Amino acid sequence: MLNHLINNSKAAMIAAIEIYNKPMFQYRDECTVILLLNAWELLLKSIILKHEESIYEENTDQSDKTLSWKDAFVNAEKHFPTTVASTPTRRNLDMLSSYRNNAVHFYNEEDMSLVVYSLAQTSIINYSDVLQGVFDIDIADQMNLRLLPLGIRPPIDAISYIQSASKVEGKSAVSEYLAELMQAVEELKSANDDTGRLLTVFSINLKSIKKIGDADAVVAVNNDPAQDNPLIAVRRQDPNQSHPLRQKEILDQIDEIYGRRFTGYIFQAIVWNFGIKKQPQYCWESKVGGLTTYSNDMVAFIRGLTDSDVLTSLKKYRDHLNSRRKAPSP
Repeated sequence: MLNHLINNSKAAMIAAIEIYNKPMFQYRDECTVILLLNAWELLLKSIILKHEESIYEENTDQSDKTLSWKDAFVNAEKHFPTTVASTPTRRNLDMLSSYRNNAVHFYNEEDMSLVVYSLAQTSIINYSDVLQGVFDIDIADQMNLRLLPLGIRPPIDAISYIQSASKVEGKSAVSEYLAELMQAVEELKSANDDTGRLLTVFSINLKSIKKIGDADAVVAVNNDPAQDNPLIAVRRQDPNQSHPLRQKEILDQIDEIYGRRFTGYIFQAIVWNFGIKKQPQYCWESKVGGLTTYSNDMVAFIRGLTDSDVLTSLKKYRDHLNSRRKAPSP
């Protein structure tokens, strides 16, 4: 029975992913959420069975009635791997369950699919981590997944939508749902729980296959203090890990570029011309102490420049510095 539950759980999860990624599917979000919750329920019951505990309800006339996913979660969470915080994981499933039970209220709100996507994506990551931590099974081994993330319409900013839609009158169901989501974020933050297990907004970066080792998931975080209710969807990266290089270390790695010795002046010209300091993928600046560090991607970026790119950067940077020197003092 244990193997049967595990296999069905994996099948439900793979079906959820397959359905979501179909190019034409009218009931996409609803079916995906139903299958995600089913996959989780079966996984939780598998965990309970593995530890030789009952998956059936007690004190009921129906002796063969199994636990709901919520009751199964309570019994299974103590067996989760230590890397997976159970409270935000449960709150993520609570939000998906609430959407499933009230989906009819969101039919005229197309952009809600953005919220569902973010919740579902986080739920899949949580599921994968629990499945591997408890059963040493990697769900990725079950799929030969190649996606083309293409679309006709430009993407909508998820955080902006969540904040604006939660305050618009006449959308009571949507507003209540998003208010509940932000309340869950605040509760987890107050408890110092990992909000990234509740909701993470992903920005997809396409990279050359030659750089696949550098590919990562970039987290969208709203740090605007002017916003009343910033949604923090964080799985923060330690800049010591993600951006370990100072300028000197980059100069040590790149001796020359197109026959020129690679100097700090050339580096700064490239940084200025391409606006590197505004691109978190390449640069991180501390708000305290003025420390600036760079990711390993920065080295690959510089090595990928053409000779024309370097010459243009030098000319524009030189003109920029000259214009600053000639500008009258305030």
